[in-house]
Amino acid sequence: MYEEAMKHFAEILRICRERNMKLPFIICAASPNGTVFCMRFNGPRGEPDVLAQHDEPGGFKSPINWMVLDQNGEAVRVTVDVRNKRDKVSFH
Repeated sequence: MYEEAMKHFAEILRICRERNMKLPFIICAASPNGTVFCMRFNGPRGEPDVLAQHDEPGGFKSPINWMVLDQNGEAVRVTVDVRNKRDKVSFH
C-alpha cells in the first residue's frame, strides 16, 4: 500500500543526514487525496514508531509531500512526483 510513498524513503533520509540533520526524525508523508503517514525514526538500527496514519481509498497519490523535522527543530520538505512514469524528487 505504501510502496509508492516509501520508494524514495532511503534517499530522503540520506540527504537529511548529509545536511547534518540530527536523529531522531519526525517524518510525515501526505498526498493530495488525504492519505497521511507520520512516524518517528530513531536511526537505521531501530524500527520506526508509527505516530499517525490515515488511509484513503487507493492509498498515496502523487505528488507525495514529505516533511522531515530533526531533534534541533530543523525541517525540510520534499515533494515526490511520480506522474508521467518519471520520478521527480524536489527538496524545498
